[in-house]
Amino acid sequence: MAELQYAGEYEITHCKILTTSGNEFDVLPVVEDIIIFESIFSNTISGQITLQDTSDIVNNGPIIGEEKLQLKLFTPQENEKPETVIDFTKTPLDIYKIGAYMGTSEKANLVTLIFTSQETSKNALSKISRSYKGTCSDMVEKILRDKTYLDSDKKLTLEETNGNKKIIIPNMKPFKAITMLTRQSNSKNFKNSPSYLFYETTKGFNFRSIDGLCSQEPTFRYTENVPDRLVDGGKDAQANLETINSFSIVSPRDTIGNIYEGMLSANLKVHDVYNKKVTEFNYNYFDDFEKDIHLEKKPFISETVDKNTNKNYADYSDSMNFVTITSDAKTFNEGDNYPYASDDNDKILMRRNSRLRQFQNSITLNMTVPGNTNIQAGDIIDVTLGASSTVTERTNDPNYSGKYLITKIRHNFNNSLAEITHTINMTVVKDSVDYDYPNSAVQYENKGTKETVLL
Repeated sequence: MAELQYAGEYEITHCKILTTSGNEFDVLPVVEDIIIFESIFSNTISGQITLQDTSDIVNNGPIIGEEKLQLKLFTPQENEKPETVIDFTKTPLDIYKIGAYMGTSEKANLVTLIFTSQETSKNALSKISRSYKGTCSDMVEKILRDKTYLDSDKKLTLEETNGNKKIIIPNMKPFKAITMLTRQSNSKNFKNSPSYLFYETTKGFNFRSIDGLCSQEPTFRYTENVPDRLVDGGKDAQANLETINSFSIVSPRDTIGNIYEGMLSANLKVHDVYNKKVTEFNYNYFDDFEKDIHLEKKPFISETVDKNTNKNYADYSDSMNFVTITSDAKTFNEGDNYPYASDDNDKILMRRNSRLRQFQNSITLNMTVPGNTNIQAGDIIDVTLGASSTVTERTNDPNYSGKYLITKIRHNFNNSLAEITHTINMTVVKDSVDYDYPNSAVQYENKGTKETVLL
């Protein structure tokens, strides 16, 4: 296998369109660019391929939005492995839509075809109306593999869940049913984490908790350097592969938003319809911080106490209220012992809501980096950004350097230039910091006059 010559180099070895007429079209010579999207908040991947169509494939194929796309591309490497290659030759993608279609010359058209995973189409064509018994992770695997539903042969990375459950799925699309299961799952191996996600990357499907993702070691390290550095008169391909081309800080803080969304505190009222009682539970971000696995060691907000109220932001449990119903599983009998767990909303709902919010509105960067087919959504990366102030002796920025979780990725494969290039745009988030924020309180005093003007 060839070694990497420059950062962003890639090889595309297979690109065929399989049509409903039974014909195969090798479109590799006319590929202009390919874009692939991944997100830990999306069940499947999606993308588009743009062709410089000189043989009128749209009409001669014909292309009608029911085709399959076989695709294989990768970053050059000494030892090719399945996890370092984007390979859809055995499980082709579904082309379901014709996007842009325009003439570029007398004998050529530029056509964009939109594609997604086969499982997206299978999800649209089926519904589940049945009951399941067992762990939630087992149920997810059964739905994904069942020939009646998603019938997927792709790799599934499955994080085991706790507790046997008995769940009825009432006429739901498979992905909606799996989403329902993510809301009832606690991790077996990662501190009972309830923050499960079900998503697809170019390497397969994942049923993982955020805490499980945070427990991973960084797969790659990126540094803010000058792109295309030269070493001994030539480009240092490996060093340039680890260079951040550009970045922007998207959402460093939103304290009010986090309060409204229940990230810092919340209250849950559970109405037990069988025993006719209501039980209340409170969530406090600081009290639960050690229960979760974080990217860094310390909370990304301070524990400052307001001197007028003697409370910090996590002490207001009524900032967001949840109400749910249950029927205590211990009151039922199936033989001598009822073997199934209850819905456990008191252990799941508020903590899950907070964890998801921490990765939707915390310290967030948008980054553009040289392409690398090893990287996927859900990976941990280590980011080093230089200090942006002249009044510090630090060389690195302590706020924005550190470990990040990749939440979204856009792979851009450009095949139209003399030097074909692969770039990645990604959104990365960190839920914590490496040092304590000061918490000695803001010194202030309200001296306004309580005046009311009655009209």
